[in-house]
Amino acid sequence: LVWRCRFFAMFIALLAVVGATSAPRSSTTSAFSRRGVINAVGSFGMASAFAPAAQAGLFGPFPGEQPADLGVRTDGTLKGCGPSPNCWSTSGDSSHRISPFEYSGSKSAAKADLMAVLSAYPQAGVPLDGGVIDGGGNKLVTDEGNYVYMQFTSKKFGFFDDVEFNFLDGGKVAIRSASRQGDSDLGVNAARLKYIGTQLSAKGGWKTALGI
Repeated sequence: LVWRCRFFAMFIALLAVVGATSAPRSSTTSAFSRRGVINAVGSFGMASAFAPAAQAGLFGPFPGEQPADLGVRTDGTLKGCGPSPNCWSTSGDSSHRISPFEYSGSKSAAKADLMAVLSAYPQAGVPLDGGVIDGGGNKLVTDEGNYVYMQFTSKKFGFFDDVEFNFLDGGKVAIRSASRQGDSDLGVNAARLKYIGTQLSAKGGWKTALGI
């Protein structure tokens, strides 16, 4: 009877996951969120019953598609955010806008600071509210001139987030951090940028208050 209950619970959770992942990525009403998938699997309290499905890749990774429109705009800004709250940018509407990082030294020295912080970002992730964010690792994708593009991955389910920086004239750095899929990010993007900002501030010559 116990095993029948476990398999029934696994079947129901799988239906929830498949339904979420099959929803259109542009949909905000039926969005596939980190919280939704985690709750679908974890609410039954039977993690061991899901081991075969996890090994088969049914619970991730879910990298999504890399956005085709990332990168620097002609005026040096980065892409803004859509309506979902899983994105922060120094461009776009006020509900998702953050303040740029500011540095007092040379642009080359400031970029060296940022690259040092990013290269030291723990592959095992950083703490957040008793848990860990970015526990699936991170990867430098692009380092060209003033522009830097990183990818960060969650430990559970392998969600991908895209993070960009562009060094501007006047001692400022444009920033964007966004999840590829879903709606809620459980505060991950904001926490990541705050962590990076704290590490930069520790080096001296930086102002990294994001305004969030």
